[in-house]
Amino acid sequence: MWAPFLSIHEVNNLESDRFIKIFGNIVEHCLAAGIGILKHRPFGSVDDIEAAIETYLDGLRWQEKEKILQLYPDSVSRLASFSNSMLEFNTHQKIVNNTSTSLRFEEKKRLRQLSKNYKERQGFPFIYCSKDEDIDRICSEIESRLQNDKQKEIEVSLKEVKKICRQRIHEIVK
Repeated sequence: MWAPFLSIHEVNNLESDRFIKIFGNIVEHCLAAGIGILKHRPFGSVDDIEAAIETYLDGLRWQEKEKILQLYPDSVSRLASFSNSMLEFNTHQKIVNNTSTSLRFEEKKRLRQLSKNYKERQGFPFIYCSKDEDIDRICSEIESRLQNDKQKEIEVSLKEVKKICRQRIHEIVK
């Protein structure tokens, strides 16, 4: 695929199709995002790449923003279905229970139900970019965001997507 880290110079000199392939997953499986930020080259810094992806996301219509959110995996439901030996996982949405390395049945059930309620209400999975959060905090965040209307929740979720994008950019560019 690509080198673990690219310099800004290397990013600016990538052939367009390679650039799109590399940066097309900055936003979950969205080659259009790679195309959308390509036109902002040359970049002077990583901050410029971050600004380009934010400009891309902010420029989308509401329906397009919702489609972007629907591309993200349902990490919360996946966490609730893991066996206790599989609870820690490393992704852009690392969710870890600080108090224990295992979830009780009740916690899994609560998490699964909240995730289901959220997805039914909002039409996309709960997106939360955080490290080392405990399950009670995640549940509380879902409960709080369940109160948001669709438009507000799209805004909140896009802020989380932008955080994920920044993390992904820093995994590509040094």
